[in-house]
Amino acid sequence: MRHAPHLKLALALTTLCVLAGNGRAADKPDADSLMVGLGAAYVPEYAGSDDSHVVPVPFLERSYANGFFISTRRGIGYQTDVGPVNLSGALSYGGSRDEHKRTFGAGSDALRGMGDIDGGLQGVLTASYQLGKVGLSLGTTQALGKRENGSTYTLGASLPLYSGTNDQIGLGASAVYGDNKHMRTYFGVSDAQSVRSGYRAYRAKAGFETVSAAVSWDHVIDKNWSTHTALGFTRLTGDAADSPLTKRKTTPVLMTGFSYKF
Repeated sequence: MRHAPHLKLALALTTLCVLAGNGRAADKPDADSLMVGLGAAYVPEYAGSDDSHVVPVPFLERSYANGFFISTRRGIGYQTDVGPVNLSGALSYGGSRDEHKRTFGAGSDALRGMGDIDGGLQGVLTASYQLGKVGLSLGTTQALGKRENGSTYTLGASLPLYSGTNDQIGLGASAVYGDNKHMRTYFGVSDAQSVRSGYRAYRAKAGFETVSAAVSWDHVIDKNWSTHTALGFTRLTGDAADSPLTKRKTTPVLMTGFSYKF
């Protein structure tokens, strides 16, 4: 599963939409299932960009009763319950960013001289727990291929606001912490990059990178078809917010789409 940073944001918003709608983290399915869908998301060209664009968001979730899954949101992996805690481990691909504008990929002409960031294999680990109506999660994305891309750690929470026969409305929020490598790669400016790009040299250190929140609405059309909409924002914090690459700290994000469950 290849995820550019802005597509990863759109998929993360999709996850918030799914989780907030039912107030639960990903449960291990009781039977094999397949869900496919397509949507569109309005997201920044890169984290910190003052320009946004619309990108397609394909969605596929193949889950097996034995715990294995193939997902555009989660990668290829396995999940299981250990007491009240749901554990998930997966492999995915992501992290790329270009120094020029891309139609569908992450990149901007404002990054000229910064050089491209190549994506790589990532390990994704998640633990989730249901505390009453509130779903809590703790996850990490570890760079396995391109180690210089670093790793992130995510705290998440979700809460259902309304649940009816055909409609579910919920609230989801998350905070992302980036290690030194991650912050230097995506928000730092080396001396060589400073000369090429014109941005001042900047050394970004480990810390919380973003906080995000979204309100979601899931509507069931029939036993197979559903629509999903989420409106939220993401705000850069700490050294990410202070980076010379950051043109806008707070960015609105919108995602809408439909899915078909077999």
